[in-house]
Amino acid sequence: MSTELIIRGIFVAIISLMVAWKVFTTYDQEIGTESEDTEGTGYSPFISGSLLPAILLIMVCFAIFKYGAEKAAEMTLSLCFGIFLHISLYYLLLVPLLPLLRKHITARACALLWMIPNFLYFTLQAGMQVSEPLWVIRAPGKVVWILFYIWLAGFTLVMGYHIVSHLAFRSQLLKHAEPVTDSAVLELWQQELARVGIRSKRMKLVASAETATPLSIGLFRFTTKVVLPTRSYNPEELTLILRHELVHISREDAWSKFFLLFCTAMCWFNPFMWISMRKCADDLELSCDETVLLKADEATRRKYASLILNTAGNERGFTTCLSASATALRYRLGSIMKPQKQASGALVMLAVVFVLFMSCGYVALSYDSTTGAEVFIQSEVFEASALKRIVLDNETSTVRLTCTNQDALHEYLKTLQLETITGNFSGESKGQQLTLTYEVPGKGLYHIKLSDSFLKIEEHALKHYETSYYYLPEGLDWEYIDTLLCKKNSPD
Repeated sequence: MSTELIIRGIFVAIISLMVAWKVFTTYDQEIGTESEDTEGTGYSPFISGSLLPAILLIMVCFAIFKYGAEKAAEMTLSLCFGIFLHISLYYLLLVPLLPLLRKHITARACALLWMIPNFLYFTLQAGMQVSEPLWVIRAPGKVVWILFYIWLAGFTLVMGYHIVSHLAFRSQLLKHAEPVTDSAVLELWQQELARVGIRSKRMKLVASAETATPLSIGLFRFTTKVVLPTRSYNPEELTLILRHELVHISREDAWSKFFLLFCTAMCWFNPFMWISMRKCADDLELSCDETVLLKADEATRRKYASLILNTAGNERGFTTCLSASATALRYRLGSIMKPQKQASGALVMLAVVFVLFMSCGYVALSYDSTTGAEVFIQSEVFEASALKRIVLDNETSTVRLTCTNQDALHEYLKTLQLETITGNFSGESKGQQLTLTYEVPGKGLYHIKLSDSFLKIEEHALKHYETSYYYLPEGLDWEYIDTLLCKKNSPD
């Protein structure tokens, strides 16, 4: 086992344990024991649904600003191919396993499983790099770019449609909404706000004739509105309604829905992603039901079930509501009336995070064939610099070498068939690796790392660091290279 894999394993194990501990302590705080009082409990999101989308958006915008649209497209393809391939496969496995998981772990843990891919931004960190991909999918460059722009159009259409739909629904819903002025209702509202620890004065309680079910709408606290239908509720019903919506708001479940939409838009070609978006919404409601009814007696459970049945409505956009579609209604009512003792899901979460992270990064896409001549002549590294150092690394030793025919070596490197490859790799090969170090006057060092199937170029300029990675579909001719090199006898 390589040192790199051990470091990666330790890093992933720490993240997995942190996630599992968070799940366990949250379960202990919210569920507690029969003797503990849960009044005054605050609720918080496990992880914000805006995290991965925001990070990727910032990286793409930075690339456009610094390198231009063409280079940004290459970086977007390189960054996102592996992550979203992984996301697509993750949900492909999660959907059929969900019925089994719901039987054994809490609804809160099931809801969190949909959010785990949000942590995949960690895989972009240096400590999470794999040495080399295990499987390279080769495709013609023209085909890749045609598919890329088709994908980009699909992503834009899906995201754009849902965002516009959300804004239109919000406008329709709030256009004629009136602030609630009933003092008894407002007193209950303030009590429930205090109960969940929300202190935002800009969060409003309004009534609208455009909805048949209580709901909350808004991604940000200062824009969020809790909307009640224009009908009356008794104090017990109103308490359950407000508690339900404020738990959703505290956990930022609207952002969770946004995250699943983002993943669905990224993987719009995968039908399981559309199923996942619906299933995630169901689990968010089940999780909220579970929390609202902690230690509730049978009468309260019946009242809550009756509320859900009598306020069926249609959720749209990034909203959370008491009663939405009927697809999960039977299971939901069963969970309300006959709750079962379930595990926290901490161990499941630990295993899922560990496997997800450790398996990430081993598949890459290669495209856009080129040659070593195009790459090296463009950089002028051979003509304008001196070959300072040659090092051959393998699993057992590191050997310093000298070149007996530098022109022949350069000519061979120019004949190499190369393909651009996606991903973020360390380039430290498990087999043999030849490193050529050039010193470029006025610029800095230029490292060329060659292994059996990959070429990595590191440019350590005075003001910037840049890395390029290529796939060698025809491999490297080690026998010929050996004829051009000999062991260095004297130290530096």
